Amino acid sequence: MKKTLLLLVLILSLFCPSLFAQAKAETIRIGMDKGDDAVVLNPYTATDSNSVIIMQNLYDGLFSYNGETSEASFALAVGQDVSDDGLTWTFILRDASFSDGTAITSETFAESWNYLVQGPLASNLDFVQRLDDGTLSLETPDSKTLVVHLAHPVAYLPSLLCQPCLAAIKDTSSYSGAYVLKEQTDSHVLLSKNPKYWGTVNNDKVEILLGPDFDFSAAFAEGEIQWSMAAVEDASDYMVLSKLYATTFFYFSAEAGAYSNEYVRKALISLIPWDIVRYIQGTLMETSSLVPESSAVAPVENGALDLLAKAGYPYGDGLPMINMGITRGAQNAAVAELIAEIWSKTLGVTVTLNTVPLTVYASNPKENPFDFCTITWIGDYFDPMAFLSLFESSGSFNLANYSNEEYDELLSLAQNADSVTRSSLLLQAEQMLLDSGVVIPMSTAFATNFVRNDLIEGWQTNPLDIHPFKDLKLIITI
Repeated sequence: MKKTLLLLVLILSLFCPSLFAQAKAETIRIGMDKGDDAVVLNPYTATDSNSVIIMQNLYDGLFSYNGETSEASFALAVGQDVSDDGLTWTFILRDASFSDGTAITSETFAESWNYLVQGPLASNLDFVQRLDDGTLSLETPDSKTLVVHLAHPVAYLPSLLCQPCLAAIKDTSSYSGAYVLKEQTDSHVLLSKNPKYWGTVNNDKVEILLGPDFDFSAAFAEGEIQWSMAAVEDASDYMVLSKLYATTFFYFSAEAGAYSNEYVRKALISLIPWDIVRYIQGTLMETSSLVPESSAVAPVENGALDLLAKAGYPYGDGLPMINMGITRGAQNAAVAELIAEIWSKTLGVTVTLNTVPLTVYASNPKENPFDFCTITWIGDYFDPMAFLSLFESSGSFNLANYSNEEYDELLSLAQNADSVTRSSLLLQAEQMLLDSGVVIPMSTAFATNFVRNDLIEGWQTNPLDIHPFKDLKLIITI
């Protein structure tokens, strides 16, 4: 029998060498644009998309995103119970351990969450009730039971808990997810299957190759990389374009002064030919709403001079310098220059353009030095609050430093309302935000991926553009 098997192997190796080349290729390779921010695989601090994408595969939380639907699925939790008032959630944990063999317990989450609230991503735990000493209202009656007391009902809590910063974290060298970090350089990140992982992992290794020096097009054509988030040439047959639960928008972020004045904001907005801006940006799907698929509509403003007069700045006299923050890219630069030129020539106001990494102004809104910015925001979960909470005055992450008691009240009332009433209240809040001129929606965002579906399986489109590495599997053909 052994001789027969050996003979079969020899025959296959002679006549089907590609089969053995693929069989040896245990590593899934992914191309990724380097981006403005360095990859920092620290779930307590990192916010850039590249880092988050990788960390979603290194750290598991109570829930994780489903690669087909983007909905929250049980991960380290295997069950939950919610009190009638929606304020107490009890989670039952599965038997699992970190990559170093240390057990993952309810105390793991209590410790890591209480550590998180001391850092820059504290806003991710705004939903948890605080005790008098500033710690979170959590209970750990036993190693497999975590009780979370909320500050207000959060129907979409499982989706919130998919974020890497809320995962089971011990330190940055022990991993609770499907992979462990084997190597990281400026040009690549190598992940290896976590031998202690509780679930199924369809490949042994994943290598993320970072641009700009790497030739993604050649590697993709040769099958050396099977999935590229970076653009590749002459690969239209493998291009996958998918609509995201995301919106690109401009926003004013001044906490005080002229540009925190609603009339001034509306006056400035009315001077810009937004259709031309969208054209320059290469907009695929224009939108007038902040929340994707919402019926809210940003108003078309007119009468700039009348609005400025109401604000106490006739003809723009006395308006201070406008600091504009934009991310890198020729299209962004062209748009910023157009807006700056119009405001400067029409009102005589000085506009400074600052091309900076997104994290400079988006990660710490309170420290944002810019008055006017642009961003593409991808919702962390399927709910209008993924966008509307960005402008809540009591939130730790108030993107525009916006403050409106009526807006806050609508969001608060929505938390305790039935689904129909809740939808109505959130729509009112969004319309109020748009009417204030704080946000100018531009387009619904799309994700562009290049996928060698002849070489890998398990990659599926979904609204959050989340593709768990563990689902990917090399196709072996004979």
